[in-house]
Amino acid sequence: MSDTSLVVSGRYQLEERIAVGGVAEVWRGTDKVLGRPVAVKLLRAGHARDPGSLALFQSEARHAASLSHPNIAQIYDYGQAEPPYLVMELVEGPSLAQVLHGGPLAPGRAMDVVAQAAEGLAAAHRTGMVHGDIKPGNLLISSGGEVKVADFGISCAVGSAPVTGRGTLLGTPAYLAPERVAGQPPTPASDLYSLGVVGWECLTGAPPFSGPPVEVALAHRDRPLPPLPSAVPAAVAALIAELTARDPQARPPDAGEVALRARRLRDTVSSQATLMLEMEPDLLPTQTRSGPGGLASRVRGRRLPGSAVVGAGVLIAVVAIAVLLANTLSRSGFQAGIARSPAAPSSATAAATVQVSPDEVKGQSLDAVRRQLQQLGLAVRVVRRPSGQDPGTVLSVHPSGSVPAGSVITLTVAASHHGHGNGQGNGGVGD
Repeated sequence: MSDTSLVVSGRYQLEERIAVGGVAEVWRGTDKVLGRPVAVKLLRAGHARDPGSLALFQSEARHAASLSHPNIAQIYDYGQAEPPYLVMELVEGPSLAQVLHGGPLAPGRAMDVVAQAAEGLAAAHRTGMVHGDIKPGNLLISSGGEVKVADFGISCAVGSAPVTGRGTLLGTPAYLAPERVAGQPPTPASDLYSLGVVGWECLTGAPPFSGPPVEVALAHRDRPLPPLPSAVPAAVAALIAELTARDPQARPPDAGEVALRARRLRDTVSSQATLMLEMEPDLLPTQTRSGPGGLASRVRGRRLPGSAVVGAGVLIAVVAIAVLLANTLSRSGFQAGIARSPAAPSSATAAATVQVSPDEVKGQSLDAVRRQLQQLGLAVRVVRRPSGQDPGTVLSVHPSGSVPAGSVITLTVAASHHGHGNGQGNGGVGD
């Protein structure tokens, strides 16, 4: 199906194929009746007449259409034309799997992903629905950073058998809960295990086990996950450990609690990440922030308690490091700086920001720009567009200017001159 002028069911104009899987493909399109952008998922040739593939496709339409939540990709329409089609909310952004191609996420961002995905799962579980295949490829990231759970193709009601019947293990081996590998049906607890594995991958950049699918599945059944890097905060590692406990009873009781805990960890970790860059004006006279006094004239006209002297010494080191870092990074088009925080005006603290210059980024290679941004503590999202420039060349960056540390930066880069997908848009295509 390569004719981009094709109209499905007389209503949905197909414009650009954005993802291809083994069973289905997803197109960017327009609903001609409502005039809104949509994603149209089509069963590929040969699968439309396969009872198993068709049953999964119908299951996705029925189950996802019954759910309405900001963290679930919404289903708009379904039809049994030739080929069968599913019309979904168009998510302008990559899957989490594509984001992780750029490397692991900062702990705060990883907890944000876990929290949002857990919110979507909590909504599904409240209706008695289990997803059954939580993995980075089925978590879509919108341009605003919103996480949306997609692809409910193998989902089922709690306590029921998967749609393909007994004896068939459905799911992705790299994220299967131990009890699923042992042949038990999916449950909310097994969704939480899969989410924990996703969180583990967010923090490390790769799944915990690799190898042939059968060996990977058996590793989840028989072995604990490898330890997380020592740099991961202990509380974050503890939540991941609970989610991936081999005993379902040892996991958190529900997805709602996971969302709450992950949100708290996100806020705590993000605050700690900028704590060493915060300065208390009462202890820092004007000369220490600018002017001829410099770093040497930090304490002026009063005696500080011992603890305050220690704190001032730490701040001297932090400011010196920040100045050196800013001077170094400015030579490559980026500059770390200190900006006033609008919150808590009584304490007048300062928060870390990073200056991103579009003029310095455009035309550079994706790998170089991504590495620079990640070194500054920014998360990177990649969107590929057809272009006359060399593949991998950065075309644009958003947002730019002064952005908070830890922000998600979207890089639009030139796509390769061959291949169907553009690395953007709705995933969940049954691959």
